[in-house]
Amino acid sequence: MTLCLVKTPGAFCWSRDSSPSRPSEAGPSGRMESEPGTSELLEGDGTDNRETWNNRVQYIMAQVGCCVGLGAIWRFPSLCHKNGGGAFLFPYMLLLFTLGFPLVFLEMALGQNLRVNVWTKIHPKMWGVGLACSMVCFLTIVYYNVFIAWGIFYLSNSFQYPLPWSRCPEANSSMPSPGCACTRPATYFWFCRTLEISSSIKESQGFVPSLGLCILVVWLTVTLLSIQGLKCQGKILCFSVTVPFVILLCFLVRSFLLEGSVYGLRHLMFTRFSAMASPKVWHEAGTQVFFNLGLGFGTLVVLSSYTSRDSNSAQDAFILVFASLTACLLATQVVFSMLGFRASVTIRQCSIQNTAKLEQLIKMGKLPPEASPPPEMQSKPIKTFTIWLYKLETPLRNKILEHVTDCNLDKELIYNKEGPALIFVAFAEAIAHFSSTPIWSVVFFLMIVSLGLTTSLALMRAIRVPLQDTFPCLRSSSWTVTMSISCLGFLVSLLFTQRSGFYLLTIFDDFVVSVILFVVVLFENVSVAWFYGAKRFLNEIQDIIGFRVSLMHDYLMRFFTLLGIAILTVCSMVELVVKDHTYQSWDKYTGTKAQLFYPTWAIVLGFSLAFVTFLPILVGMFKCLKKSSVSPMPKSLYPELPGMSSIHESVQDPQAGPSKI
Repeated sequence: MTLCLVKTPGAFCWSRDSSPSRPSEAGPSGRMESEPGTSELLEGDGTDNRETWNNRVQYIMAQVGCCVGLGAIWRFPSLCHKNGGGAFLFPYMLLLFTLGFPLVFLEMALGQNLRVNVWTKIHPKMWGVGLACSMVCFLTIVYYNVFIAWGIFYLSNSFQYPLPWSRCPEANSSMPSPGCACTRPATYFWFCRTLEISSSIKESQGFVPSLGLCILVVWLTVTLLSIQGLKCQGKILCFSVTVPFVILLCFLVRSFLLEGSVYGLRHLMFTRFSAMASPKVWHEAGTQVFFNLGLGFGTLVVLSSYTSRDSNSAQDAFILVFASLTACLLATQVVFSMLGFRASVTIRQCSIQNTAKLEQLIKMGKLPPEASPPPEMQSKPIKTFTIWLYKLETPLRNKILEHVTDCNLDKELIYNKEGPALIFVAFAEAIAHFSSTPIWSVVFFLMIVSLGLTTSLALMRAIRVPLQDTFPCLRSSSWTVTMSISCLGFLVSLLFTQRSGFYLLTIFDDFVVSVILFVVVLFENVSVAWFYGAKRFLNEIQDIIGFRVSLMHDYLMRFFTLLGIAILTVCSMVELVVKDHTYQSWDKYTGTKAQLFYPTWAIVLGFSLAFVTFLPILVGMFKCLKKSSVSPMPKSLYPELPGMSSIHESVQDPQAGPSKI
């Protein structure tokens, strides 16, 4: 297939099966001469020999696998419930298509066509953006792999019946463990058997051997898969991305058939329209858009650099955005259907136990006959107990609650609904009530591990490839580079396998990723939309993909997107500085949580990590400014495709001002 960018004599043509051919021009001597300066741009670039995906399907699967990660399973459902239920979907979807889609399109188009040293080619001052992306990826993968390690630990414990988190371990032949007696078995298993958590971040108390072994397995798997060729990885990704979607669909059908699933869905979709007036809801919606689409990590740019230049990047971006939205909505329905089922089972057991206990207390004369539960308690225990209890007079109700538990369905639905506990406590507890529980547990945590590994592979490539592109001497030693990154990453990940590692992990999540992503994407947008020129960028893209790009993208990139990113950046920085830096500790003896303040060293560590990640951008700008007060703009977005110059005959000199296209 041959693509000609313009239909004029001597126009640049590019073949899918051959490297780009340079157009020739007649020089003063009558001989055909190449455009000056382009050979230097091509020298050592390595883009012509860059490996490509086997087909477009593998490329799309790689992008979807990177973006549809564990955050779609636990972060999005929690935010949707926390911020007004169905009302949260409106700001999220609005920002997804007006803020997320243009940025995904931008990163994909740049990676697809520039391939190597993308931000340096856009503007010399921006060379630090790529390095900042690599640092964000490294700091993310070292704690993201811990999530996968937890999944492997639960997966390895799923091959038994009953599941170990379905009941308390016995301290002796007849009595359960004292710590488990104060809480639920699934909560006890998470904090005391999986994390073996300490009482605070100040008490490291050594490493957890089981988690150390699991994190070793994760890093070995990521390393072995990373050293495989791109074409081999593409085949693996087609399987590892498709299977989680199939498993989610199976859980969706299964959860809809469970008793009480309607309670979870009703609780989720209870729409509080007043929430849309809250700036915090819009802030969290925008933040989640960045996380779900992988913006600012550099993975979109790197993965796109392995696809053909004539691929429709606008269409690819839309597919990715749509797949991300579908996965989030699908996972949310599954999670809350399962939470509704878990709540109904728990409330049923609670109501039956309360009924028996009240009847016994009435017989003993400790409660009056009016405390006797209604007859329909046996047939409809889920809501009957709560309705009956709150119809009683306050003195009698308080006296009853001194002896029994308040079986409240709404409180049960929000129990352990945020963060990793949503998966490893709430969802795991719901699976424990299934028939054939080991099979469902194995399938679910296999999905968790698969989702995590696909994202981790993309992060590893986004760390390694920019290093090899920047330093050509590393291109022939991929094994050495990958092993070096993995060894360093494994050593850092071991910090999170301490008994205080769970508290340390929240520092990385709060400080490193949340703010620096916005800063990186802000510089990306400014460099393309204003330094290079949004109209110029879109005009060149439309000649590559073969159809006209809507002018709406121009306004989105230059104004709306820039304003949205700036607001998110400022809000995140203000929140990070103003809010109380606290964390939830766990007391394994009482089975209760407590809110503690982070020590000073932990806060300093968090701010230092954020600053170090941002440092390459500052260094790049300062270094360029020191060399020259005015940096020359590239003649074209595609300097390695010199024929692009024929497109811009009507464009004024870049040094004289912005593009007029």
